[in-house]
Amino acid sequence: MTESAKLSGAKPRLYHTPSSYYSMIARLALAEGGIACERVFVDIHFRLGQQQPDYVRINPGMTVPTLVLADRILVQSRDIAEYALGAPPDPETKSWVDLHYGYPIEELTFGGILARNPLARIMIPKRLEATRRQLLAHAARNPDLASIYEARAAVFAERVKTFEPDAVVKLSERRRTEAIGFMDRLEQTLGDGRTVLVPPAYGVADVVWTVFLGRMEFAGLGAEIPRRPALARYWRTMQARPGFSAADIWTKFHVGRLIGGILGIGRG
Repeated sequence: MTESAKLSGAKPRLYHTPSSYYSMIARLALAEGGIACERVFVDIHFRLGQQQPDYVRINPGMTVPTLVLADRILVQSRDIAEYALGAPPDPETKSWVDLHYGYPIEELTFGGILARNPLARIMIPKRLEATRRQLLAHAARNPDLASIYEARAAVFAERVKTFEPDAVVKLSERRRTEAIGFMDRLEQTLGDGRTVLVPPAYGVADVVWTVFLGRMEFAGLGAEIPRRPALARYWRTMQARPGFSAADIWTKFHVGRLIGGILGIGRG
């Protein structure tokens, strides 16, 4: 645990969604950093809790995760990970973390769904457009937050364009190729037998790329991992760490856990 974490006083509160990729990064970093926190479930799918005014006042970006500390609020998973484990002390770690955050993982996940499922190509763009309209309705009802809601609505207008059905197959294929390239790069780096991505110690780079590998399983690319022996060894090692289980890293979709979170009976 970093010194700032020890001195922050009150127990941190993590607003998260179990299936959210970036929430998993936050949970894993906090678990590996030994930082106990209160987990608060945010239903971003059905109740759209991230759009509610009380949450927007905490996180104007309307994203998860959000970590509320005694002295500040962190709304980016990278900031949360660096709070828990320390900012990258060396260029190699920073390079790996930068590489990870430069990749639009949602374009792989949603692009893959849209590419494989004709019904999704109809429904998801409609859902994105409905969300844009809901945000504008929130803006009208909450004048003090109107500019924030309008800015977020503009983001969803761009997403409608990004996931345009005719272009999404090519988009998904491009992101898939890039993801496989990342696995090749990890294999090359891990080929010297190292047990962590940047020796000598586990750090932020291990957090983000562990969650990335979990998402590869989730997105149907898990078969690529065993084809790379060093990467497969690393993945087994990361999954065996106590923090992995404590962080609830999803490698497949769990309907029961999602419903449990919505009903308030899950792990939170």
